[in-house]
Amino acid sequence: MKKVLLATGLLACSLPAFAGGMYQQDGYVGLMYNALNQETDGDDFEPSALQARFGLQFTPNVAVEGRLGYGIDSDEMSSVEIDPKWLVGAYLKLGLDKSLPVSPYLLAGHSSAQADIKVSGLLGSSTEERTASDPSYGAGVDFNLAPQHAINVEWLMLDDDDGYDLTTINVGYVHRF
Repeated sequence: MKKVLLATGLLACSLPAFAGGMYQQDGYVGLMYNALNQETDGDDFEPSALQARFGLQFTPNVAVEGRLGYGIDSDEMSSVEIDPKWLVGAYLKLGLDKSLPVSPYLLAGHSSAQADIKVSGLLGSSTEERTASDPSYGAGVDFNLAPQHAINVEWLMLDDDDGYDLTTINVGYVHRF
């Protein structure tokens, strides 16, 4: 039994060495502009944010990605203003090989976002902080300009609750290393 465990442990430790010869893991970073669309009780608010992204490409078709964002513009309708504060997310990214000129991809993961919702009335105003945290999904396309440079466009569903949906259309730049 000890020999089986030892052999299994040695095999597990050696797998990354074999995998490294098959595909070199590539890291990437980027910056995206987020055009948010927040549907709240029938109204559409369209604030915006900037988001940094960072990831690791494990195979030509699979990557993991993290994102951190900050709201840069609020939107107001009637007596309600929505001001995004921050966005975070972690995703599994499945797509076509980045060596192609155009590489479509799918995203699945989890996102969280926080916004201040300010309601003004005759007697003053009140502000409520709302945090949304939900499974997220989306799709996009990388337009590969060079082996290390790409621009991308994507759509992402960040929060899909009854009466409160948060989606975003993103445009960004990616640098691979």
